[in-house]
Amino acid sequence: MRLAAFLTLLCTAAFGQIAFEAVSVKVVPAGANAPGRVRGGPGTNSPGQLSGAATMRALLTMAYGLKSYQISGPGWMDSERYEVIAKIPAGASKADVAQMLQTMLADRFALVAYLETKELPIFALVVTKGGPKFKESAVVSGDSNGAPPKLVKGTDGFPALAPGSRVSRSYQVVVGGSDGIMYKVWGRHETMPQLAERLSSQLNRAVVDATELKGQYDFALTWTMESIGGAIPRTEPPPDEIDSHTGPVMSDPGLSIFTAAQAQLGLKLESRKGPQQMLIVERAEKVPTGN
Repeated sequence: MRLAAFLTLLCTAAFGQIAFEAVSVKVVPAGANAPGRVRGGPGTNSPGQLSGAATMRALLTMAYGLKSYQISGPGWMDSERYEVIAKIPAGASKADVAQMLQTMLADRFALVAYLETKELPIFALVVTKGGPKFKESAVVSGDSNGAPPKLVKGTDGFPALAPGSRVSRSYQVVVGGSDGIMYKVWGRHETMPQLAERLSSQLNRAVVDATELKGQYDFALTWTMESIGGAIPRTEPPPDEIDSHTGPVMSDPGLSIFTAAQAQLGLKLESRKGPQQMLIVERAEKVPTGN
C-alpha cells in the first residue's frame, strides 16, 4: 500500500498534465514583512491567480486536501515561508488548482512523499453523563441577511451578543488579552460533525463525533489559549502520549477548550487511538528552483 501510494503521488506531481501558466516561488527572508496567506483561485474574487505567503506545511495542506496534523516531515516545513504568485488557466476548478500545486511542489522543491494510514492519537467527542447543555435549532432562526451580529462586552470579559441580536449561522470571535487569546463561538444550526471539525482545527488533532446526536444545534462556547500560532495549548493527554506529528504542547493559562466543552456544552473530549491518513515527506528541498 505504501509503495502504491508513493508511486501515485510521484506520478501525479511529476507528470501531471495540468500546471500553472506561470508561477513564482521565492523564500521570504527571515524578519521580512511577508504577504498574508495564499489566497485566490476558483470561487474567489481572484479566480485567475494565487498569491500570498505560506509555509511548506500550509502549501501541502492546500495541494493534498489534508489537515496540518496529517503531514509529517522536516522541522523547517513550519518555519520557512515562501511567497507564491501563480497564474491559473481559465476555467480551472479547485481540484485542478490542487493538482497544479502538487506539480509545482514536485518541480520547484523536488518533493518526494507518500500516503500512509497510521494508528494515531485522536479525540472522540462524547456526551457527558449529565447530557448536552444546548438545544436543537429552531426551524427558522436569526437574521435574514447574514450580516455579522452586533457585539458588546459580556460580564465574563468576552464578547457577547447585543440584546435583541440574532444570528442564523455560526460566528467565531478572537480577542487578544493579557491572559492570552480569548475565543468565543456562537454555533447556529451546527451539526456535531461540524463542531468536531471546528475543534479539530483548534487542537491540531483529529476529533471524531461520537455523540450520536443527529440534529442541528445552537450553542455558545468560550475558551482561552496562550497563542493562535505555533504551540497549541492542551490539558490532556500527557505530553508523552502526543505523537510527533501533532505539534508542540504547552500549558493553558486560562479556561481550556477541554474544560469549556464539558462545562458549557456537556461534551467531553476523550483521548483515543484511530486510523489517520498521513502524508509522509521523505524529501523536499528547502530552497525552490526555477525563478
